[in-house]
Amino acid sequence: MEIQTSVQQQSPGPELQEHKRIDWAFQLQQYGTAVLVAALPFVVLSAYLFFRRGYYDLYIANKILAGVGTIMLGLVLLLGPLSRYFNRFDKYVQYRKELGIVAFFLILAHVVSSYYFLPTHFARERFYAVDFWPSIYGLAATIILIFVFGISNQIAMKTIGARRWWLIQHWSIRIIFIFAALHVGLMKMQSWVSWYQKGGGYELVHPEWPGAGLLVGWFMGFIILIRIAEFMGQKFGKLVWYFSVITLPAVYIFTFWWGQRFIK
Repeated sequence: MEIQTSVQQQSPGPELQEHKRIDWAFQLQQYGTAVLVAALPFVVLSAYLFFRRGYYDLYIANKILAGVGTIMLGLVLLLGPLSRYFNRFDKYVQYRKELGIVAFFLILAHVVSSYYFLPTHFARERFYAVDFWPSIYGLAATIILIFVFGISNQIAMKTIGARRWWLIQHWSIRIIFIFAALHVGLMKMQSWVSWYQKGGGYELVHPEWPGAGLLVGWFMGFIILIRIAEFMGQKFGKLVWYFSVITLPAVYIFTFWWGQRFIK
């Protein structure tokens, strides 16, 4: 939901804004692209979890909503440094707002379904006890995401001021991702470590396959590493990018190889 800081993307004057008409064809192209980007991991993860578990229900779909929403937020954060490292990525920066808005709806659907439609998996008592801190971080991320969604328009930018509006967007998306990482990490870290120790539960069709959350968790770590590295300079950040783009697939390959020892 960020915007670029280029002059071309500054808000036009009030007179132009009042008469500016919405280019529906352009909006359809922008949001259509963002939806297609989200659809790919949604379909892949849906198929993956169906074959891993042997069934598909709302609980699984809810997991995928969270995972894909997180991936989309990760892409929003990744496009910035990629466009600074490689000119070929400049043309994709224009989709950050749409990717962020699609992520908003995916994550909102995850929150609503978890709290209202999956009481057997997410008992409300757990939100205030065992999962208190993960719930706090998840709630904080959701509230900020709703706020950012609410100001992702020309009227808000004109009211707040382009520079201040950009700064809010710029830092909010980073805070949201950190809170999301804390939410997922605190809630799932124990089960992730357990999987590496003994695999998944034997009620699964393929307990030797890692959970989708674990795969998304590694991706989140990759995004955080890239963003931290950028603070140390563009050259170092680019070096870390090359390292990470090799290391992340290697981690996935190792993880699936490691899981083979749990086949019985």
